[in-house]
Amino acid sequence: MIRLRLITILTFIISLESFAQKSGELYNTISKLDSTFFKALNECDLKKYESFLAFDYEFYHDKQGLTVSKASEMKSMSLFCGEQRERQKIKRVLIKESLEVYPIANYGAIENGEHIFHLLIDENTSKPISKAKFTSIWRFDNDEWKLARTISYNHVPYGKIQLNDKILKLYEGNYQASDRMVNIKKEGKTLKMTDLVDKKEVWSAEMLAETETTFYLNQNNIQIKFIQKEGKVEKLAVYENGKLIEEIEKIK
Repeated sequence: MIRLRLITILTFIISLESFAQKSGELYNTISKLDSTFFKALNECDLKKYESFLAFDYEFYHDKQGLTVSKASEMKSMSLFCGEQRERQKIKRVLIKESLEVYPIANYGAIENGEHIFHLLIDENTSKPISKAKFTSIWRFDNDEWKLARTISYNHVPYGKIQLNDKILKLYEGNYQASDRMVNIKKEGKTLKMTDLVDKKEVWSAEMLAETETTFYLNQNNIQIKFIQKEGKVEKLAVYENGKLIEEIEKIK
C-alpha cells in the first residue's frame, strides 16, 4: 500500500511539470516554509522541527529507507542531533534556483528542489560533502501548513570542485603506513579512502576534491594532499586541523 501511494505521488508530480511556479504568493509561502523548516534542522531545534510535521508524516530516503511516522522521524532526528552531530556537523543549503512549487487543488503544494550538505569546520568555515534532490508535500489544514511527505533521493558525494576520471585514477592504489595499508579507489566521481589491517577493512571515508591534488574527508577536519614527482604520485600527506600528522608512501 505504501509503495502504491508513493508511485501515485511521483506520477502526479510528473504530470504537474507544466504548472511549476518560480514566483508568486504560493511560491513565496513554500519558500519561506522551506527556509524556516531547514533552519530548525541546521540548528537542531527539535521542538521547532517537530512543529512542522503532520501527524501522519512519512519520509522516503534513498539511502536510509522509509520512515513511517512522526515519532520515528523525531527519534531519528534525536540521533542526528546527538551522537551523529558530534562526529559530523552538517548544514543543509538550498540551491535556490532549483526550487519549484506545484499547487495541489484543495490540499496544498508540492515543492521540488536540490540541496547541498556542508560539513561545518567552525563558525566561519564549511565544505560541501554531498548533493541531493528532494520533493516535499505540504498540506494546508486548519489554517496551518504541515509537511506530510518528504522524498529525498539521488544523494551523491559533492566536493568543492569536480575532477575528471583521468585525474582521479592517477591517485588509485595502495599506500603503506607504519600500522596499516591505505587503499585509495575511485568511486563514481570521487575517491574512497580505506584503512586495512591484516587485509581487513577497519575504516573508510569519502574524499572530496578541493583542488586537483588536495582532498578533504566527509567527516572531521581532515585534508589529504597527494605529492607527485615527474607526473607520478609518490606519497600522500595527511593533515588534521591544518597540522601535518603523517606521510604515507605509495607502493610501486
